[in-house]
Amino acid sequence: MHVLKPLTGLRILDFTAMPPGGACTVMLADLGAEVIRVEPPASKGKPSLVIGQMGLSRGKRSMTLNMRNQASIDVLTRLAPTIDVVVENAKPGAMEARGFGYPQCSAINSHIIWCAITGFGQTGPYAEHAGHDLSYIAHSGLLGAMSDQLPWQPGIALALQAGAQTAVASILAAVIERGRSGKGAFIDLSLSEAATWLLNCGINPLSKTPLFLQATADRRLYQCADNRFVAVACAEPRTWNILCDELKVPECKALLHQQEHQQQITRTLTEIFRTRTAPEWVEQLAPKGAAVTILNHGSELLDDPQVRSRQSVVETAGVPVPASPIRISTSDGAHTTTNTEVAHITGDDTVAILRSAGFTSTEIESLTSDAII
Repeated sequence: MHVLKPLTGLRILDFTAMPPGGACTVMLADLGAEVIRVEPPASKGKPSLVIGQMGLSRGKRSMTLNMRNQASIDVLTRLAPTIDVVVENAKPGAMEARGFGYPQCSAINSHIIWCAITGFGQTGPYAEHAGHDLSYIAHSGLLGAMSDQLPWQPGIALALQAGAQTAVASILAAVIERGRSGKGAFIDLSLSEAATWLLNCGINPLSKTPLFLQATADRRLYQCADNRFVAVACAEPRTWNILCDELKVPECKALLHQQEHQQQITRTLTEIFRTRTAPEWVEQLAPKGAAVTILNHGSELLDDPQVRSRQSVVETAGVPVPASPIRISTSDGAHTTTNTEVAHITGDDTVAILRSAGFTSTEIESLTSDAII
């Protein structure tokens, strides 16, 4: 069956070293884009990994370039006409100060799409502030919306993933616009703003009395006989009634969303769910129409029947990683897939990339001896 690669021919220069950029460009690589990571020569010979994570590093090429040496700007200037998209996560103005920012690059290649990923955006009083994912979800309002039991923090980076997917959408929109107008674009992406966007799933999220999802008897985790949990999300009468019938508690049907009865219903369901294992409950309840799923920890996904059926986890160099969630198929049977090519060795593609930009063997040898590449 033919593999669909809709971004074939799109060449991306990736200056990022952190997960937002890595997650963005790996999704684009899955869609067929040629992603070139730009890395320091000191890393030459090591696997080209984004903070050691194979899942963010697969399917990308690698070139080395000493950005601390002014001669690197000459290399980038000659490379720029061959590039469609630049992704970077430097501080606002830092790339421009080095001599290769959006103004300099767009003067060489007016079609360039430049995606600058920062914590708080290119402008505003916080633009220069340092931060990590916790900083951005705290500022965005997302952290406070997820639980009122402060202090707490999630175990994974949420703003970084929100930012990565926002970057992908922004880049693809800019590519479509360039196809119409012939013009490049600058993308000012704030990780905090990407996280704030997630608040749209709440009701009146920016008011003084926002309504966020609460743990009620019909929407909560219940521990089972095997100490695993099931997630019950039977928030509407249809699914709630099915659940009550299957658990043989028909008296609870009329009590859905009645706050004064929540504690008693929760105690009743807690006792019932403790009598069987989580897989047994899912097998009984889910096919009947009750919204009940098992709570998986990362490694448990490998044996999950739904995950195995859809190949939602793939292997790269023997390492299990999440597959691309983008599944596109065409009427002739072509479909997108996950690029499982192992991470390249840092610098292995430098010579080929420079030659594609017109560098001669003599020039490449000189750049190598001068420790520019």
